Amino acid sequence: MMKKHLVLTFIIVFNISSILNAQSWNYNNNRIAISFDGNSAPDNQYKWPIGDPDDWGASAASLAIIAKLQLQDKLVHCSYNNFIDAPAGPDSENQNKISCDGAIIRWHFNASKFYDVTTQLENAKTSLAIEMAKSTAKNPLYFIHAGLSEFVYQAVEKAIEMGGLEALKHVKLVSHSGFNENETRRDWHHTWANIQELCGNRIQYHKINDQNACTKPNVLWCSGKDFSPWYWMRDHKDESIRWMYKRVQAHDTGKADISDAGMLFWLLTGDENGNPEKFNSFLGNGIPNSLQGISVTKELDSNNNFTLLAVEDFPILTIPGFAQPYKDNYRKAMAIDAAQHQNVYAASKVQLTAPKGLYNITISTLGEIDGESTYRLKVNGKEIGKIQNKGTQKDYKVYTHTFNNVTLEDVNDIQVEFNSNSNGKIPEDDAFAFARGRWTQLKFHCVKKEIKKKTSGTIISIEGEHFDLHGHWKFANDKNASGGRYIQYIGENHYQEVVNKEVCDAYFIVEEPGLYTVKWMMRQPDNSEGDTSNDAWINFPDAQCYGNKIELKGYNKFHGRAKGLFALNGQLDLHEKGQPWLTVEFPKAGQYAIKIGGRSEFLQIDKIVLYKDIEFNQLNSSIK
Repeated sequence: MMKKHLVLTFIIVFNISSILNAQSWNYNNNRIAISFDGNSAPDNQYKWPIGDPDDWGASAASLAIIAKLQLQDKLVHCSYNNFIDAPAGPDSENQNKISCDGAIIRWHFNASKFYDVTTQLENAKTSLAIEMAKSTAKNPLYFIHAGLSEFVYQAVEKAIEMGGLEALKHVKLVSHSGFNENETRRDWHHTWANIQELCGNRIQYHKINDQNACTKPNVLWCSGKDFSPWYWMRDHKDESIRWMYKRVQAHDTGKADISDAGMLFWLLTGDENGNPEKFNSFLGNGIPNSLQGISVTKELDSNNNFTLLAVEDFPILTIPGFAQPYKDNYRKAMAIDAAQHQNVYAASKVQLTAPKGLYNITISTLGEIDGESTYRLKVNGKEIGKIQNKGTQKDYKVYTHTFNNVTLEDVNDIQVEFNSNSNGKIPEDDAFAFARGRWTQLKFHCVKKEIKKKTSGTIISIEGEHFDLHGHWKFANDKNASGGRYIQYIGENHYQEVVNKEVCDAYFIVEEPGLYTVKWMMRQPDNSEGDTSNDAWINFPDAQCYGNKIELKGYNKFHGRAKGLFALNGQLDLHEKGQPWLTVEFPKAGQYAIKIGGRSEFLQIDKIVLYKDIEFNQLNSSIK
């Protein structure tokens, strides 16, 4: 067995080496541009209001392919949400922006090359047009066509206006989708054929095989509702690849589909038939120089304080919309390079886990004789306040300012923004010198710690979004659900038996063995009647289940009733043996599985709750 294992390892390593040197279509470290669709906000003027959600994971996976080969500087344009005339949505729900911003942060892309078409249409068109218009035989542009054609049509139109018509002969467009080329969302929109007519067939074109094979989980880039071929992402040692798995999970119908990533994989490796296993081998141990940690955990000292140091505790330095700062290690300060960035803001960020409560937060800044920099503090995306350094005659004089009564949750995004500034007093070359916005730390003083309600019990919550969905289960968004998401069964009723293809599962950790009661946060659609859309098959295959102390085997019917808001309930229906509560015995600590089978259509599940040593009437307030 050992010899076979060594041979297999050698083959995998050999294959990786081969594909890295097998680039397609004469690609040789040339410029790359990409445009994705995948809008999240509903476009109610179109027959299918929601955009193609495969781009939400595919945008992350495509950028991972570039980052693995350390070609970030070759990505000269990346636009997303490119459905023209579709509305913009809030950033918190903008799935493509979440994917692209996350990739920028983790893999060190140039944020200025990324555009949300719904909010930056003119800038996005101009960016792509400029890159097209500068193309030559020695400097071609490889364009990954991962969206509909109208945005590209408008960019080509602008490139021609710039005088770049002949340059379009050196633009090489890669496609895999006839749908993207031919579909229009408005009557006046254009197709790929219209683009070729516009440019006189100058743009070069190559179409690879369609990268979807969703009914064959281990073939190409879509495995349907079966996420198991991608578990290597979920379990990878590289945090950025585990994050990418979450982006794959974001697909709002519960599909593992990143098919658009196949185009870049073909261009940069020469392989038109990528699949989960090949992608795993390609990424190997991880992405070079990826940002491995984005969070810190702090506890209060005896004086109810803790401190975040600028150069040690703020790992995120690449933030879309801001210049990238540098670490002034001599002064132990974060700073902005004023030689490159004048009168603009830089920012750095960390995800902070700390005791929940009310805090006074004090920032320490360094005054500079050549300018008075301004500092902004944001907590969880909200600006807490803004201060400006005073003028000083002494360089690097320490100033402090306190932002009072700031609420911290258990986990928080802490972002410090700081600018370069000149007071016009210190000559430098033909102009004046700039202060560099240096700051050294944030000190947190807890003035009111949240007192957690004491319970003697143990509670395990399994969120719906942690399930691997199969069959006709899907994810859905709702601000009233825990974490903003829930799962819903939209298949046929299966009252008589469990249908294996309609079973979804999740894994959870039991730290304290014992007998747990099972409940769920569930909801029926508002138009359901009585006992409809309110039950599922439930099974804990690794543990012993009971109802009225009767040992149960396999799957059993579990039901509840609630409308409007998700409610905590749930009990068995054993027919002639009654409707007892479900209890589960976990004999030892460790990982266990739960399986939920589709039984009645349109049932909605927010989460499953297991608890012991606590009364049910205490449980509802404890889990919220």
